[in-house]
This record gives sequence, structure tokens and C-alpha cells, in this order.
Amino acid sequence: MRTWRVGSISMGASLLFLGIFLLFSQLLKWDSAYVLAGWWPVLLIVLGAEILVYLYLSRQEKPILQYDFLSIIFVAVIGTLGIGFTVLQATGLMEQMQAFFDSEVKTADLPSYNHQVGDDVKRIVVDSSYYPITIETVTDKEVSVFGTYRGTFSGDRPFFSKPEDYLLTTQKGDTLFITLKGLPESNGWRQSGQEMQATLVVPASKSLEISSNYNDVTLKPRTLSSSWEVSSSGMVNLVLPSSEDLTINAENVGDIQGEDAEWQFLEQANVPESEEEGIEDEGIPNKSATLKLGTGQHPITISHSDQVNVSIQN
Repeated sequence: MRTWRVGSISMGASLLFLGIFLLFSQLLKWDSAYVLAGWWPVLLIVLGAEILVYLYLSRQEKPILQYDFLSIIFVAVIGTLGIGFTVLQATGLMEQMQAFFDSEVKTADLPSYNHQVGDDVKRIVVDSSYYPITIETVTDKEVSVFGTYRGTFSGDRPFFSKPEDYLLTTQKGDTLFITLKGLPESNGWRQSGQEMQATLVVPASKSLEISSNYNDVTLKPRTLSSSWEVSSSGMVNLVLPSSEDLTINAENVGDIQGEDAEWQFLEQANVPESEEEGIEDEGIPNKSATLKLGTGQHPITISHSDQVNVSIQN
């Protein structure tokens, strides 16, 4: 007589239902991960139903259940995997994993910002935050920001849909404040490696103050008719036409390149880098120099920067 061992039918039925679910997931384009997460309770239903049927059909007063342990272990492993998928889905990790595998690193355009400034604006203050910035001039009275950014995208949805997503502008009195916001970062375990390259175009007649948190700043003034100040930058690159009437004042900078451009150096000082228990380090050299182009009517002052690099174009 054939012996009925609880678990054998459950394993067969579970594999049958799993195959049916996976078949429909292929035909109907269901997400296989969600199918596995929603399918595993069928295991408990089938196993419980088999036990009840066995007890009902047994002719013994005190029926003794006999189990097919190998089949039950197999069913338990499949059920554990299903529970794991459910936990991932409930905690949101499933969506993060899906977004990670569907994501790609792309370069996109920054939404352009254009703003007319009136005669009441005398000064523009720029904070480029953690990103390099290029600044050029125009003869009209319009401030513009454009450029590109690079990051990890999921689907076709960009990080920025309007200038306000990456740019903060506020006018207080005669000063226009411009701040570049940080790119969005994931709180999960995936790394995104965002970058942004922005170009700011300002009127040549407006005074400009730039702070860049020790990132690179590139200055390309043309027909400058005001004063500029740059502080706390990494490398300051100046691309200057030889026809400009400028005076470049480098104050307490780490290094000056383009020294063949007739820099007038001041006395070099060593500034202590740190002091501990009364012992001073030898310090790092800080240079100060002046470069005059033309009549030198309009000053560009660069202070507390790591390096100044000047390129004069004829």
C-alpha cells in the first residue's frame, strides 16, 4: 500500500503554481520580483490544506502524521526566498535595487536662467558652492546662467526642470545674490558622482564678488568697466585679452603661474600652517603680486586662493 507523506503534494503543487505565476509574468509583462514576493503565501496554504486533507481521510483514531522532510525543506527554502522578497519590498530596498540596475550616468543641460538687471543693481555676489564656475561678461544688462551637469539618472526624468532647482537668486538693495545649490544625493547605498559645470554671464559694468569654497574659477572678462573680487578659491584661471585695462591684484595666494606676464611681486611671507604645543610649522609660502594691463583702470582682486593662472591672448 502506498504511504502518503505530508509534503510531497505540497512540493508538487508549489512548483506547479510557481510555474504558472512565472508563465503569466512573461506573457503579461509582470515584474518577476513582485510575483515572487506575492506568491510565497501559497506555500503555507497548500501545506496546511494537505495536512487537513490527510487528517480528514485518515481512518485511524489517532492518526500519526508522516512527513516528507526533503520536500518540506525544499518548500521552506522557496518560502524563505519569497519572504525575503517581501521584506525587501516592504522596506523600499526593492525599489532602490530596481532603480540602481535601471539607472545610468548621463550628462544633461542645466535649465537656462536669464534675468534683466536694472540700474539699481550695482553689485553681484556669487557663491558657486562646491562646483567650478566660468564667468564671462556682456555689454548689456542681462545676467545668464547655463551649463551642464552629470549624474545618475533613473529613467528619463532629469534632476532639474527649471532654474530654481539649482539656482537661488535674491536682490537686496543694490546687490544681487546668486548661489548655486547642491546636486541631489541619494540617501541609499548607491553612489552617484554628480558634477556640474556652470557658466555665469554678467554685465561688464557691475561689480562682482565671487566665493567658491576652494573650487576652480575661470574668469573671461571683456571690456570690463567695474571691479571684481575673488576669494577662497582653488585655482583661478584668468583668460584676458591684451587690450584690457586691468590691474590683477593677487593677495596671499599659494602659487602664481604665467610669471612671464610681468608680474610685480611683493615680499613673500611664510604663514604658519598650524601651531601645536607651542611648536610652529615651517608654513606654506603665500605670494602677493600685481599685474597691470593697459592703463590698469579696473581692478580684479584675488585673495586666499591656492593658485592663480593668467593667460593673455593677443
